[in-house]
Amino acid sequence: MTPGPGQSVDTLVAVSSPPGRSLRGLIRFSGQDTRRILAGLIDKPIADLLPRQLTTVRLITPTLPALLTLFDAPHSYTGQDSAELQVPGNAALLDRLLHLAIDAGARLAEPGEFTFRAYLAGKLDLTQAEGVAATINATSQGQLKAAKHLCDGELGTLARDLVDDLGTRLALVEAGIDFTDQEDVVPITPGDLDTHLSRIEAQLTNLLANSRSWGEVQALPWVVLMGAPSAGKSTLFNALLGQQRAVIDPLPGTTRDILCEPMTLTANNGTPSELMLVDIAGLNDPTTNLTSPLDKQTQAAAQNALDRADLILHIIDLTQDQDIPPYHSTSTPTLTIHTKADLHPPPTTSHPPLPVSALTGHNIDALKNAIANQLGDLPVSISADMLALQPRHEHALRSALTQLTHAREHLATQLTHRSLDDVELIADHLRQALNDLAGLGGQLTPDDVIGKVFATFCVGK
Repeated sequence: MTPGPGQSVDTLVAVSSPPGRSLRGLIRFSGQDTRRILAGLIDKPIADLLPRQLTTVRLITPTLPALLTLFDAPHSYTGQDSAELQVPGNAALLDRLLHLAIDAGARLAEPGEFTFRAYLAGKLDLTQAEGVAATINATSQGQLKAAKHLCDGELGTLARDLVDDLGTRLALVEAGIDFTDQEDVVPITPGDLDTHLSRIEAQLTNLLANSRSWGEVQALPWVVLMGAPSAGKSTLFNALLGQQRAVIDPLPGTTRDILCEPMTLTANNGTPSELMLVDIAGLNDPTTNLTSPLDKQTQAAAQNALDRADLILHIIDLTQDQDIPPYHSTSTPTLTIHTKADLHPPPTTSHPPLPVSALTGHNIDALKNAIANQLGDLPVSISADMLALQPRHEHALRSALTQLTHAREHLATQLTHRSLDDVELIADHLRQALNDLAGLGGQLTPDDVIGKVFATFCVGK
């Protein structure tokens, strides 16, 4: 197949599965020589294989079974002839097949190059490409949801609509510049232009007001479990998550590293949100003289986690008398939790700490509610349909909004005029706003503005 405009003619190859040993590894190809290169790697004639069907083949060297899916241009992710070869997930095998493909004429892909080719082929815009990257790097449901909004093209679609609308106004303004010597030619009046710009300005303002920054999605509040060694922190950590994330053992000091895992909470209104649950090593009495470098590093890491905490769960084992002195700032909100309530009756006080049993599940839901109430609005919602704007997006939208405001300031004193004054200044502000918005999806060029002039105004008159 002939590559599309802006497409490279060389054929890419790369391992697309995560590094390490696994049941299967995936090698991806894209480019005009995809079929030719694969023909030298498998024992089945390429011409006999149907596109978009998972087919069992056999590698020539080494002689092993594999699965192959072909994608013909332009009906592929990159818009080029492409293929995905699934083989046993052995690192040495994957490396060998890569070298065989390279020897046959393929080139090792650079980071993100498959998605870059998809962008060049018009399969997705820049915001969708950013969504792909955000999906790969997501560590929580909230980040996955925010990435999905980008992958679905919601921001790109909004930007394209705004670009089309604003580009039409700029085309009319620039047409007026070309016909300043003809008083009977008025492409757009100041009043009409201000009405259109006001509507675009309102759309941008509404978009910014109903979006959130990407930093909010990434900054999950930290809830840190703090307590003496073997107080039941890791067991409670697993119980709150509903999975065996931390290794537990009766032997004190099992946890050495900092374990972080996103946790979903459901508020009283039924809205799910996320926080980062953090399990740290059991804390020793600060007066203890630590001689082991590992112990020193472990305690330092635990202290760093406490310093970052938005909420601390102070874990006290009801079956033991020992506890730890305060290790954290008194300004950090703290919930005191009595663990192993199934082995020991909780103490009787007028305001008892919450007794829980990770083994029986006693009061686990109550603890989740207490955490939600204590954190308030800090957890990140994962159900809202708000767009999450990366810094580049937010900067472009705010810059465009500023330029529209400046343009309307020039229009404010001439709304009743028949033709535009300060037309070059107004056009400059609109052009800068258009460049900002077009940069979101990376689709508009100066030639597009020229095309709009001819499409919206009879320049041959």
